[in-house]
Amino acid sequence: MKIDVTNISYKQLTPDYIPELLEIQEETFAHATGSSDFLRRNTTETLSVCFPAPSLVLGAYYEGRMIAFGILHAAGTTSENLAKDIDEVEDVTENANVKLIIVRPDYRGNGLQRALIIKLGEHAKECGFKWLSSTVSPENPWSKNNLEACGFTLNKVLKKYGGLERYLFVKKIG
Repeated sequence: MKIDVTNISYKQLTPDYIPELLEIQEETFAHATGSSDFLRRNTTETLSVCFPAPSLVLGAYYEGRMIAFGILHAAGTTSENLAKDIDEVEDVTENANVKLIIVRPDYRGNGLQRALIIKLGEHAKECGFKWLSSTVSPENPWSKNNLEACGFTLNKVLKKYGGLERYLFVKKIG
């Protein structure tokens, strides 16, 4: 459904929103065609670590309803930090992951994923990060195209998340 994107508002979310984030995620899986490997299924536990600053969980609202969300995860030195797979990054703490962006199926095609990527990147830069990274399934050309349109470049192909093939995208921001 086409919407007036000038009427979208953005809100920083707290852990209280995890049930709604999981609902949107499950709605996405329910509308998926083909393999479900295009998206990593997150749990309450995997989402809960993404709220403390400088990480950011951002909801996009239209007419009072959350229609999309994006997560910037400052993973530090944990195994979740994608910078551990990037040869050019010397200090992994200078990287933040664009961990997850999901748009409700009815609202796709309105540029929401790109808008969220840009907003998360601006936050990362304000926080002093020098790199952004993200993984995308080869079965997800829409996310791949949106990352490239936002200045990310393909760094390499990896096996992540229990052996799933993923493209690793990187963008230098600082």
